[in-house]
Amino acid sequence: MRISIVMPTLNQGRFIEEALLSIFSQDYFDKEVILMDGGSTDETMAIVDQYRDRIAVCESSKDDGQSDALAKGFSKATGDILTWLSSDDILLPGALSSVARTFVSQPDCEWAFGNLVWIDADGFVLRCRRGEAWSRLAVQLGVLSACGPSAFFGRDLYERVGGINRKLHYMMDTELWWRFALCGSRFVRLPRYTWALRLHENAKMSGHMFSDPDDPKQLRIETAKGREREHIEQIQMRCKVRSDAFVAPLRLALKASTPGYIRSLVDSWHWHGKPLPLLLEKME
Repeated sequence: MRISIVMPTLNQGRFIEEALLSIFSQDYFDKEVILMDGGSTDETMAIVDQYRDRIAVCESSKDDGQSDALAKGFSKATGDILTWLSSDDILLPGALSSVARTFVSQPDCEWAFGNLVWIDADGFVLRCRRGEAWSRLAVQLGVLSACGPSAFFGRDLYERVGGINRKLHYMMDTELWWRFALCGSRFVRLPRYTWALRLHENAKMSGHMFSDPDDPKQLRIETAKGREREHIEQIQMRCKVRSDAFVAPLRLALKASTPGYIRSLVDSWHWHGKPLPLLLEKME
C-alpha cells in the first residue's frame, strides 16, 4: 500500500531539510515524495538537490499558490493513500506505518486523522492536541477537528469529491474535510501524534501571530480567510450543521468532555517548552 506525500514549498530553506528527513526516516518503505516548489529564490532548491534520488517527482516553477501546487502534486501521485506536508513542518516517527495499519485493519476506512504537536521555530513544544473521534452528532454541531493537514485519505475519496479546491488559499484543508463528510465518509482517528506544526513569522498560516494585526497585508489575509469561512459554512449547512445560539456552548462542551481533549491538556502541560525529540523518545 503506497502512501504519497506531496510537499508544497516556497522559500523555506531554513526548515525544508528537516521536513524531508522526517519523511525519509519513516519506518514504512512504500512511500512516495512529490515536491512542488513555487519558484523559491532562497537556498530551498539547493538543499532539495541533495535528496533528488529520494524524491519521486521534483518540480520548481511559478504556480498559483499552495492549493495549485497540491492539486498538481496529487495529479502526479501514484499512491493508494494521499497526504501532504508543508515544508516547515515535521512528520513524526511511526506516522506512516500507523496509517497503513489502520487502512489494512479497517477496509472501510477512507480517511484518517492524526494528532498534532505545535512547535516553535527552534523545535520546542508549544502545545499538544488530540482530536475527537468520529461522531455524527459532532459533525452536525460543526465539530470536525482535523488539526490541520494531518489527514491521510484514499485516492478514490479524493477523486470522488473533486480534489483540492484551487480557489482557496488558506482553508483548503478544512474545506476538503467537510466535502469528505458531505459525501458520507467517516474518518478514523489515529491514536498517536503524527504531525508537528511549526509556528514562525514566515509561516503562511501562523505568520499573523508575529505581525501587527493592523498591517495592511494581514488585513487582506483576514478578509480572504473570512470569505473562505463563508464558503465552508455553506458546505456545513448541506451537512445539516446546526447554527442555533446554544450550539456554540455545546460544541465547547463536546470537545472538553472527550478523553483526547483531556489528554491534550495533560500533554501540553508536561511537554510545553521542552524540545520535540524528548516527546518523540517517549512515543517510541
